[in-house]
Amino acid sequence: MPKTTRHRWDPLVAVSLAAGVGFTAYAEYQLARAIGAAVPVAVLLPLAIDVYVVAAIRRSRGRDIALSLVLMGTAQIAAHMLEARVAVVSVPLVAAVSLLVPLVIWRVHTLAVPPATAVPASAREAVPVPGGDEPETTVSVTVEQQPVPAPEIAPVPPAGTADAPRELPVPDQAVLRPELQAVPEPEPQHETAVPVRRARRTTRSSTARKKAATGSFDEHVSTARQWLADNPEMTGTDIGNRLGTGDSYGRRVRRAALAS
Repeated sequence: MPKTTRHRWDPLVAVSLAAGVGFTAYAEYQLARAIGAAVPVAVLLPLAIDVYVVAAIRRSRGRDIALSLVLMGTAQIAAHMLEARVAVVSVPLVAAVSLLVPLVIWRVHTLAVPPATAVPASAREAVPVPGGDEPETTVSVTVEQQPVPAPEIAPVPPAGTADAPRELPVPDQAVLRPELQAVPEPEPQHETAVPVRRARRTTRSSTARKKAATGSFDEHVSTARQWLADNPEMTGTDIGNRLGTGDSYGRRVRRAALAS
């Protein structure tokens, strides 16, 4: 822990500080009275400024030391100029003196908050050892690392012995894998229209004509005889047409039918 060293006050320093504060306090009091402050209230202006100066010096705040001395010097100059009748009371002067106290209150409040001190890395790693009223000491703890034993590797038996690892035979040529043959895609089937043939009406005469065409000559003659019996005016051409033969064959069959 950091130790705070207390400085003893020198009597000469105390006398000088008391004399200086008394001189400036009187001028600040006269300044407050000049701007219209009552006696009990006018005493508070030098009290606020001088206490701010002493507090800034005691805490070694460089910025606040400079600001407090500037405020004190400005108040001294204004008070002495008014007392020597070099300057007169004006609105800017009254406004400036009135703002001195709020500014001092803000800075004194800031001085009351202790500054944050950074903790060094060595202090964070140190291990404090408590011990009554004795000063705190730090003890460094050293941890020894135990070596980790390496795993033992069993020796490999020589080749040719019973315990030696077996070697798998390696083929000289690489085994070819059978290639899969691509299956051809089926050809698209087109629907073909099947023509529908209308059934022909079979008449009696056509049936007789087919039978006559497929029969023998005697059958044709017998058939023609029946036709001539029904229709004596039938010609050889008509008989040939019914039999499905030519005209000459029809005339010959007619002659044979008439002759019999």
